[in-house]
Amino acid sequence: MDTTEPRRGASEDPDASDHSNHSPVEFHEAKQELPDDLPKSLDDRRSVPVFQPETEMYDAWQGQSQFLTAPVAAKPLSFSLALDDHSHDNEHEMRAHYGRDIEDSDARLMEMLAAQAAHREVDSLTADEDTIAADEKLTDDEKRDILQKRLNMAASNGDVERVQKLVQGQARTFVDVNMADDEGIVPLIYASCFGHLDVVCALIDAGAVVDRQDRNRWSALMWAMTNRHKVIAKTLLDHGASPDIKSSSGGTAFDFAQPGSEISEYLHENGYSFGAAAIANDFYDAGLAHGRFEQELAESEQKRRMMMEESAYNLEVDLSSLGLNEKFEPSDEDLEEDQQEFAWDKCLNDQMFVFQDHELERILDMIITDMTPQRSPSQKPVPANLIFLSARYAHYHASPELLHALFASAMEKINLVVAHYQWDMTMQAFWLSNVTLLLHYLKKDGGLVESTVQFQLQLAELINDIFVFIIRDAERRMNKVLDAAMLDHETIPGLEDIAFQNEWKLFRKNKSKIAESDEKRFRPPSPRRRAQVSPRNITSLLSSTLFVLELYDVHSVIATQIISQLFYWLSAEIFNRIMSTKRYLARTKAMQIRMNVSALEDWARTNNRVPEHYENGSTNTTGESTMDAARRHLAPVIQLLQWLQCFSSLGDDHESLVTTLLQLQQLTPTQLLHAVKSYRPEVGEKGLTKQAMKFLLGMQQDPEMLFRRQQEIQEEKSKAAAGPGPEAAADGRPKTPVKEQPSEAATSPDGGLSPGPAVPSRLTSMIASRNDERPGGSKSVFLDPTLFLPFSLPTSTDMLISYGAGFGGTNRERARKYIPTVPPEVLSRFDRGD
Repeated sequence: MDTTEPRRGASEDPDASDHSNHSPVEFHEAKQELPDDLPKSLDDRRSVPVFQPETEMYDAWQGQSQFLTAPVAAKPLSFSLALDDHSHDNEHEMRAHYGRDIEDSDARLMEMLAAQAAHREVDSLTADEDTIAADEKLTDDEKRDILQKRLNMAASNGDVERVQKLVQGQARTFVDVNMADDEGIVPLIYASCFGHLDVVCALIDAGAVVDRQDRNRWSALMWAMTNRHKVIAKTLLDHGASPDIKSSSGGTAFDFAQPGSEISEYLHENGYSFGAAAIANDFYDAGLAHGRFEQELAESEQKRRMMMEESAYNLEVDLSSLGLNEKFEPSDEDLEEDQQEFAWDKCLNDQMFVFQDHELERILDMIITDMTPQRSPSQKPVPANLIFLSARYAHYHASPELLHALFASAMEKINLVVAHYQWDMTMQAFWLSNVTLLLHYLKKDGGLVESTVQFQLQLAELINDIFVFIIRDAERRMNKVLDAAMLDHETIPGLEDIAFQNEWKLFRKNKSKIAESDEKRFRPPSPRRRAQVSPRNITSLLSSTLFVLELYDVHSVIATQIISQLFYWLSAEIFNRIMSTKRYLARTKAMQIRMNVSALEDWARTNNRVPEHYENGSTNTTGESTMDAARRHLAPVIQLLQWLQCFSSLGDDHESLVTTLLQLQQLTPTQLLHAVKSYRPEVGEKGLTKQAMKFLLGMQQDPEMLFRRQQEIQEEKSKAAAGPGPEAAADGRPKTPVKEQPSEAATSPDGGLSPGPAVPSRLTSMIASRNDERPGGSKSVFLDPTLFLPFSLPTSTDMLISYGAGFGGTNRERARKYIPTVPPEVLSRFDRGD
């Protein structure tokens, strides 16, 4: 019998050759194969899924339980304990050669782009392929090298004519469609990664192997799936591409597409299903099956419907305007793939809207005056698209007079609609989105950008007006419940029993209340308690405003500024109402209001939005996020509440007073004094000392006084830490330190020359800038809630990225969404004369 290599992990006992002494029956039984579900060696063990115990936590406010589970691995770990396991021999060499493991798709895409750029450095690019193949001066190896690089470059650039010429012409003997380049990538992977369907078909017809993998073990199907090239993925599957091939990280092609996504639905409609149906007989359970995805999608849809209903209630709009029962029309995938690219530097015949002069008013009435907010992707930008396409016809094929008449009439009608529906946030958000998109179109078109300068300025002013209308509408709705929600809402028990100085309860009966049991105190709130006005009413209005803005695709730069302005208004109104109402200027009341304000901070963290604003060619956003805006605008009211809670406990400790005031830089001395003078002390609570009041009065006259006092304290500490002086050390007896009294000129408000410690110029500039930033000035007690923060439009770069395919041109679906087109149903309305 021939000797075979011993199985990995098995014993190499020399007695294993005794099979020749066995009978034929015994030998036959020994050769019988084991069942597939049993392990055959140490590296074929299967992990048993372990379910971690759940911890139940009861949320009294929500009235329901939450279950917390310790994190577990998404997939069972597989490793081998065999001594002769050579599966990872090349791992260290790979890390040493490439510097790091490439696991994420973004890094691998950057590697593909770098490989594509390397092929552009091929010499003799102007020479014909057939000429190179027939050149007798070149050796066969040189021809293969040049033509193979040309094939890779043509495949990555989508040059299907050159690919066909290389694989079918005289050069076909010198190229190999399955040969990898220096980066380990074959031409089919290049074409599949960059979305060139015609090249993929040409390479497959030339004999390309569809399951070839690159050095990271990614196949062409994996690249097509991760870059959302649906038609290419279907083509590869139709020609036998295996979805079960695993990459270096253990993932398959179907792992790159989440079940329920657009590409998975497309493949499912064409007979390729994955998820629960594909792994029904799999021994392993990854822990997140297709049923779980469907459950999450259903929960997400339910939350969306609840958010729509809540927004409709808060904003007093019809549910139909929010598209609750709207069904999205299925898109024609083949049409999207074959859609002609929009020419922004010239006007093609099918990229404009032709109309006659006498039809202009009827067209504008249909798309402006009689237009209702639409939410489907094809209907939302109809006004902007139609006005822009009409402007292209008037500019390139008609007359400047028609272009001027078009924009003059359109601007007049849009202004009338916006002014008429100034308390309808859905209408305002709809037109804010369309006007911004129209401005982007005019700036991007090569011919209209110069001839519509005046109308671009009018559009910018209109965007500012709609911005103000949306903010005024949201402020009006929040103002109705602001006192009850943020100032009067109490959740801390026992506050009503606190007695205050110089206040008599003549008409209240002193009833001894029986202490409630812990079960009644901490049980979930009743439906009546939930229906009371609370901070959730304010956060719900903020959520509804943000939901409507995102529903109609308002640019993120504008949406974040709207939320930032609302946070400033909330902070200013709460601040002023506390300062103007004596019953709020109390320690216990400040504690409760601080808890209510924390609900606004939690909302900002949960709904944090980062504007797509880019400066100086950076690829990272540089705008102020929602969380940063909330932290900046809520700082004055939070510091006021902190001051009310702590100043009565400072006592005679002057150093603690200075340290506390240094942490309350958003409050002016005038505001600090007003809060102390109008304070509502409890029985037995001490007020601010006379020395502290005198110090605050001095700060009111000299803002630099606080920082000078801080320097004096630091100098005293440094002297005390340095030890006694040389005279005391020589005498051997301790002496009482003598504090140097500053001269009158050093502390005088007039601020002449003084021998006292000088305030650094950095502190002086900081004080001046802080006083300039304070709304209402440094002498005012109240903030100005009517102040509008500086408003900025999205830049041309911001619009190109947000309304385009993004950096690198990877988001083609979003770019197709903002191509100026008119849906057929809108054109049919013009034909019917509706």
